[in-house]
Amino acid sequence: MYKIIGGDQKEYGPVTPQQVQEWIQQRRVNAQTMICSEGNNAWKPLGSFPEFSAALASPTPASPPVSASVEQDNPMSAVVPYKNPKALIAYYLGIFSLIPCIGIPLGIAAFILGVLGLKFLKTHPTAHGQVHAWIGIVLGGLCALANMAAIVFMTLAAKR
Repeated sequence: MYKIIGGDQKEYGPVTPQQVQEWIQQRRVNAQTMICSEGNNAWKPLGSFPEFSAALASPTPASPPVSASVEQDNPMSAVVPYKNPKALIAYYLGIFSLIPCIGIPLGIAAFILGVLGLKFLKTHPTAHGQVHAWIGIVLGGLCALANMAAIVFMTLAAKR
C-alpha cells in the first residue's frame, strides 16, 4: 500500500499498487509525483520505485483523433451557425440589402457568401447554416436586382 501527494498537495491513500498503475495510465500521476510506501516515512518520486518503472516507461494509450470522437454539438449552433461564418454573414448582408442605395453591393456580397456557405456545408455537414445561406442567396439576389431595377427606372424617368 502507498500514500501519494496529489497535484493539489493533498495526501491520498492508502492505495494499492494496481490503483497506482491505473493512475499512471490515466496520467493522474507521473514520475515526479511524491509517493510513500506504507510503513516508511520517506517521500520519494514515483519514478524511483522499480515496481512502477515499467508502467511509467510504457506509452499511455493515445486518445482517439478528434474526427473519430463523437463531437458534442451545441444546440445554439443550429440557430446561430457560428461554425459556418459565410452563411451567417450572407444572412445579415441579405437582411441589410433591404436598405435602399446600399442594397446592390450588400445583395451581391450576400449572394456570393451564401453560395460559399452552401459549399462549406457540403464538406462540413455539422456546421449548420443552410437556411441562413439560402436567405442570403435569395434575399440578397432579389434586393440587388430590385435596387438595380429601381436605378434603371429612375434614370429612364429622369430622361423624359
